[in-house]
Amino acid sequence: MIGISIVFVLLVWPAIFAGGGGTSQANDMIDYHALEIRRLASQLPAPDLRDSFSATTPGFHLVLATLARAGLSAIALRIFASVAALTAWLVVFRVGTAWVGCAAAALFTAPLALSPYLLGSAIWITTDATAFALAAATIGVALVLPRSARTILILGVLGAGTVLVRQIFLWACMPAMLRMFFNRAQDAPQSLSRRVSNSLRVALPAVACVAAFFVIWGGSMPPRFQPFHQATFNPAAMVMTLAVIGAWGIFLVPGMMSKLDRPALARCVVIGVIAMLLCASVRSDYRKVLPLDAQRIGTPTEKTWGTPAADVVKAVGEVGRWGGPLWDLAKSTPSVGGRSCALVGLAGVGACVLCALATRANRRGRGWQAGMLLAAIAAMTIAQSLNAQTFQRYFDPWALLAIAWLTAMGLGFDARGDRWCLRATALLAVMQFAMTWVAVLKPAFSETPLPLW
Repeated sequence: MIGISIVFVLLVWPAIFAGGGGTSQANDMIDYHALEIRRLASQLPAPDLRDSFSATTPGFHLVLATLARAGLSAIALRIFASVAALTAWLVVFRVGTAWVGCAAAALFTAPLALSPYLLGSAIWITTDATAFALAAATIGVALVLPRSARTILILGVLGAGTVLVRQIFLWACMPAMLRMFFNRAQDAPQSLSRRVSNSLRVALPAVACVAAFFVIWGGSMPPRFQPFHQATFNPAAMVMTLAVIGAWGIFLVPGMMSKLDRPALARCVVIGVIAMLLCASVRSDYRKVLPLDAQRIGTPTEKTWGTPAADVVKAVGEVGRWGGPLWDLAKSTPSVGGRSCALVGLAGVGACVLCALATRANRRGRGWQAGMLLAAIAAMTIAQSLNAQTFQRYFDPWALLAIAWLTAMGLGFDARGDRWCLRATALLAVMQFAMTWVAVLKPAFSETPLPLW
């Protein structure tokens, strides 16, 4: 953990001090999060929470606003906020050590740790890394800690903390509820009524927080963002979840399939075909819609948005399907009837990967943990389908987390027998870092310095 922390500091803090911008996360910091932090700091100790310059709950911004009010500089706030991403690294690593040794757990953490979406959120102030760290901790505790009153308390606090940073992450309570409901061999048996009660207890704090802000805002997010994000159901979330898992999990496919027997391999293929058919039932072609809020606020980088759409989203077929390299792939490759051939194919690969990894985990006696993690990914997909925009950054970290933890579940503490898995993970980490260098680190050092937020 000390080594991981040193790597983080060497990667992230010099980029913060360099001060460059030019990325979507840098623009989000200037256009939204910095505005909200300054607004709340000016209103403390009685901030107005009825609207916001950010689409998320205000927990993250209130903490930084308090520090800003106490006199911390912009750079100091960015350093402080970056610790959330370090926490995410350490959470993913620490949970992984429940199934594999420290070296393998560090390797499985690397693709996520070095991904552009997580590192970008570490360098520039956004809510992504903080919300991810808290949600990953909530899921991880449910997966590895024994059922007890202490675990219920920890899960309740983590769940509430998660939704106070990003309300849509209410889905992270799903594995916690499942953990409390099902009797495992290592748990003291409980009656049905007790298990139901415990399941509700772990979710109640998070549900109460989300419900309170729903009443305050009159919807699932601040009024300013409701026309852009809350407009309608978005079934493309299913396609993006599986396509991202397929895009990154494809590195594991050759070696992983060679380790499965014929019945398991046939099952994976059938699951993949079913997933492709489901994903082909909804639109997955590229469609960019532009937010009205940037123009209305008059934000510093509003010119990057161009002319806003007069009617952002009116129907399911008009939802946003843009924002990230996979949507760019969909834009540049053939589509049939509004269905991206590339994304539907990758979705099939993603379903095969999940089935194969869960099968291997089950053979190690960790099938119930794999099932809980898959339930969390399914709950995430359902939650994101309530967002009219399917930016890849909403899905990418969770795909990498699922791959990391499911792979670890399928290995023993002596992972040397599965060298193909270690090599594939190392290759994926190198690819993620190459993307991060081009999309995040290079602009941080070479682009025009940002205004002092």
